[in-house]
Amino acid sequence: MSSYNKNVVQKQLLYDTIVLLTIENILSGDIMSINKKEFNLEQVVKLCVVVNISLFLFVAFMLILFVYFNITPMIYYSVIAMIGYVLYFMLLKRQKVCAYMWCVYATIIIYMAIATICLGYKCGFHLYSMSLIPIIFYSQYISTKIDTKDPNPLAVSIAIVAVSIISSAIAIINGPLYEINKTIISVMLACNAISVSAFLIYYTKVIVNLVIESEKKLNSIANIDLLTDLYSRRYMINYLEEYDADDEGWLAMADVDDFKKINDTYGHNCGDYVLNFIAQKMKNICSNCVISRWGGEEFLIHNGTHDSTHEVLEKLRREIENSECIYKQQKINISLTIGVAQRNADGDIEEWIKRADDRLYYGKNNGKNMVVD
Repeated sequence: MSSYNKNVVQKQLLYDTIVLLTIENILSGDIMSINKKEFNLEQVVKLCVVVNISLFLFVAFMLILFVYFNITPMIYYSVIAMIGYVLYFMLLKRQKVCAYMWCVYATIIIYMAIATICLGYKCGFHLYSMSLIPIIFYSQYISTKIDTKDPNPLAVSIAIVAVSIISSAIAIINGPLYEINKTIISVMLACNAISVSAFLIYYTKVIVNLVIESEKKLNSIANIDLLTDLYSRRYMINYLEEYDADDEGWLAMADVDDFKKINDTYGHNCGDYVLNFIAQKMKNICSNCVISRWGGEEFLIHNGTHDSTHEVLEKLRREIENSECIYKQQKINISLTIGVAQRNADGDIEEWIKRADDRLYYGKNNGKNMVVD
């Protein structure tokens, strides 16, 4: 392997490692500053308000049935639960989302257990456990965003399932404490099944949308350079590999002249400013090109035609040379050296990039601030 190819592989491995670590940190919640900015707590609170209203109305509806059949334990607990749901609005007003969820878990679990023991498992109250388990895992996600204690969803899920099984077993072994006709049993089962199913459908939709949005953000991190908003090295490599080898086109490798001197003289913040300044010029002048930040102060530019190759790049070079790049009231003199290569018939990507790179360094060694094609 040539020294150039080794350098390309090493840079790509380093870049891939950085991207993978970034993705891992985002998924684990370690990059809290980014996550907190993107996480919309108010939107979650609004969703919880809707859920709380729905739970209150559902319990109120079931209370009517319990009163009609004089099921005393469920009457008392339904009233307590309704009072609880009213008080829970105070938690949501203070944006205590995790505390709200814990209160809802406890309320629903107790409701599920008492209703199953009183009316039997055929009424379907044990189905509530199916809706509680996904919520507890989602609350773990929320806890990473607002710096609260991990809810330990696995342990809580096991406890929820245990309560569901034990209450159902008691109802099966001892029989329900209250006998109601089969029609009402069917109505309650239908209400519970529809409620749980509707929630699971909606919850699944929310989670899928969350995954899609997260994937878009990860793709953006992998494909877009955060400093310059140009395409990343990874994106450009994939783009060139998929590019039709039979199509005409050229590659230009551009490098900022004496960039180390700029960093040493004015500081790295100034260096970042210069890179972003040049990137915006490239976007404006090479508007029909695909442009990436190749690494450090290097940029790789691709165009799919032979038309006006030298003219476009010479215009870019002159524009950069004559630009007023002002950083903290100081004019920064900047220039570009650009190496250009047309695509060969064999279509080898590495060889194509290497030819552009070789011409770049020829220009670097022969005066800089030029286009070499």
